[in-house]
Amino acid sequence: MTPTLLSKVEPPLGRMFSFLGKGYLQLLRTKLNHLDIDRNYYALVLIESFEGEVTQQELALLLDSDKVSIVRVIDYLSEKGYVTRTRNTDDRRKYSLILTEKAKKALPEIRKCFAEINEIALKGLRNSQISELTDVIKIIKNNITENIQTL
Repeated sequence: MTPTLLSKVEPPLGRMFSFLGKGYLQLLRTKLNHLDIDRNYYALVLIESFEGEVTQQELALLLDSDKVSIVRVIDYLSEKGYVTRTRNTDDRRKYSLILTEKAKKALPEIRKCFAEINEIALKGLRNSQISELTDVIKIIKNNITENIQTL
C-alpha cells in the first residue's frame, strides 16, 4: 500500500494552470495521435480564421508569443506540410500564412477535439460558472501582463 502524502502548502497558481495546460494538451495529442503533428493545433485554427490574411507577426500577437517562437511554430507546421509562407507583395519583409489542403482536411477534426475536451474539462459547471471562470482568467491574465510590463 502506497502512503498518501498531503501537502500543507498550497500550490502556486502557475503550477495549477501548468498542470491544466499539460493535461489538456495530453488529451489533444491522444485524440489526434493519427495526425503527424503533436502541437500547435490552435495556431492552425487561428490561421484558418484569417483565411490567408495573417502574417507571422500578427500570429505572434494573437498567440501572445514572441516572433522567434512563432518562426519555430511555422517552421514545424511547414515541415509537416500544414502551412506555407507567401511573401507579402506590399511589404517583402512580411509573409502571409496559408493553410495547405492537408491542414484544411485536419481542421474540422481539430476543432471537434477542442470542443470535446472543453466539454470534458467543464463538465459539471453551469453556463454562468463557465462565463465567470472565463472572466476571472482574463482578469488574472491582465494582472500578470500589467505587472510584467512594469518590471
